[in-house]
Amino acid sequence: MDSRDNFCIYQHDQPFALTLGEALPQFQLAYETWGKLNADRDNAILLFPGLSASAHAKSHHKDDAPGWWEAMIGPNLALDTDHWFVVCLNHLGGCFGSTGPYSTNPKTGKAYGPEFPRLLIQDLAAASRLVVKSLNIAKVSCTIGASMGGMIAMEYAARFMDDVEKMIMISASGRPGPQSIAYRYVQRQVILNDPAYCDGWYYGRQEKPVKSMSVARQIGNITYRSQQEFEERFGRSRTGRGYRFTPDFQVESYLHHMGNKLANNFDANSFLYLSKAMDLYSLGYGFPSYEDGVKRIRAKSLIIGVSTDMLFPIEEQISVYEILKEEGRNAYFERLESNAGHDAFLVEVEYFTKRIKDFLAS
Repeated sequence: MDSRDNFCIYQHDQPFALTLGEALPQFQLAYETWGKLNADRDNAILLFPGLSASAHAKSHHKDDAPGWWEAMIGPNLALDTDHWFVVCLNHLGGCFGSTGPYSTNPKTGKAYGPEFPRLLIQDLAAASRLVVKSLNIAKVSCTIGASMGGMIAMEYAARFMDDVEKMIMISASGRPGPQSIAYRYVQRQVILNDPAYCDGWYYGRQEKPVKSMSVARQIGNITYRSQQEFEERFGRSRTGRGYRFTPDFQVESYLHHMGNKLANNFDANSFLYLSKAMDLYSLGYGFPSYEDGVKRIRAKSLIIGVSTDMLFPIEEQISVYEILKEEGRNAYFERLESNAGHDAFLVEVEYFTKRIKDFLAS
């Protein structure tokens, strides 16, 4: 394990079997930490990011760039680093230091590209478990995540049921419905039909599928927000540049900016693999029923849904909660009334700080 203060790399030098029958000959997984592991090694919180986020959830002295959950991690904050040892794990198959399609395939000496093995959310949880074991953490205090991170938090708690005390799932799904699958399908089609994608072999080429990644992200951003927020924030305001097919309305300018922001910093193949993993996810995978898969979760659970979430509608969080309650599990559900939509966990800091802090202290 190579460690540079808060940023660490877990190196796995043995074959890693994947759920769909393939294997990685080896892999590395990036993660960042805040706080200290106590003497009993029982104060760890595993934080899982969304699809396009990295392990950099909070700034630190070696990287002062604000993290994606900057206001939630630190002394006396939601994830109180005076008490908890917070570990944010990057995704296997993603970017930002973990092995993914852009990584060198040791068998060929070139990037894996579209020959990267097929991944499921279950594999991401299993890879994270290896990191936890490398840190000699026997029992995890809490797994937590929003969106795709919430899927991994649930899967980890279900798969390693005896080793997780608490679980917090925010705006995620135990099995995504057809609407969110449809959104991600269209995003992938935009990339796959880009001539610059070159069937996934764009590494080393001057032209990369940046424009299609930008459009895919724009589609994503529409699903991350809500109609109410777009109305309040942009309305029908114009950019003042006159009649044009490039950004004319302020909402178009916003989408254009957000698309370009991600396109230059995220690998297109990684996006395809991880978004497909989300589509295929079900807590019931390999079990007689979806309900049987959900019931594996024994951890005390807090499930939070947002009233305006159009990507993972609140009914999908409620269904997980109701199955756990029916089974007699110690589970709580909260409905957040917010116009921020799916991305409310990034916006409603005061709300999430109180709920998470109280739940961890209970």
